Amino acid sequence: MHSIRWADLQYVLAVANEGSLSAAARSLGVNHSTVLRRLNAFEYRHKLQVFHKLPTGYKLTVEGRQLLDSALSIESTVKSLERRMFGQEMKLEGTLRLTTTDSLLRFVLAKHLAVFHRLYPRIQLELNVTPRRLELSDLEADVAIRPTQSLPENLKGIKLCDMAFGVYGTPKYISSLKGKHPLRSAHWLEMSQGSASHLISTFIPEEQVVLKADSFEPLLMAAEQHIGLAYLPCFVGESSEKLQRVDLKVEHEPTGLWMMTHIDLENSAKVKAFFEFMETELKSDQNVWRTLAI
Repeated sequence: MHSIRWADLQYVLAVANEGSLSAAARSLGVNHSTVLRRLNAFEYRHKLQVFHKLPTGYKLTVEGRQLLDSALSIESTVKSLERRMFGQEMKLEGTLRLTTTDSLLRFVLAKHLAVFHRLYPRIQLELNVTPRRLELSDLEADVAIRPTQSLPENLKGIKLCDMAFGVYGTPKYISSLKGKHPLRSAHWLEMSQGSASHLISTFIPEEQVVLKADSFEPLLMAAEQHIGLAYLPCFVGESSEKLQRVDLKVEHEPTGLWMMTHIDLENSAKVKAFFEFMETELKSDQNVWRTLAI
């Protein structure tokens, strides 16, 4: 038994619809001999006479009529699929609004967004880089990539990893700390919001916190200036040639790095393309994962 090829069925359909080899050839954009050769090959391959060859043209046999009914059903399915694919491709343009943090953009996402732009040049990326959590439920953004401990309700997302954190300072500042418990005398640089802020406040007295910021990058810069110790995501701390990690284990609930969108947008062609691309890119970026994931 031989499998039927859609490309062969197209020739059968063309002859059945047009009634002659010449007319079928014109509709397919090929020459007369090509249609005749493909039709003869089809009948020989399947041991089936599809047409009666009459002086007035080609007329379907009973077996040919049955084949045509099935072929028309296949044609309808193929054309429907082609329309859907074309429709989705046509939608791969316009604005895609992404919200993330400045640290993730600088140290993790920027180079991947450049590749995404080259692959999808008709999609305009609109970045909203802010520590404030934009409401995807209110459609303030299409996609968010940011740390969170759980996926909020009404959102669809992919957990990329659990983020690793550590305490960082300059070697000069670390060596300046004296006493049996030097970390207790250290100055600390703290996030003004979020789980990292809450964690530091549970074991560091408020009077030891000398600087607060709403982003990790100001903490990084302050730590590089020997102002104090900062509790940073490892992908931020390890990016600095001026800082070193302090041998201090801090127990805390894991913070996941999520890529998410609203459930109403999960079937958007632009959103799906971005999700598939970014998940593949990030999970293959070994330089990032050495410092990003636990």
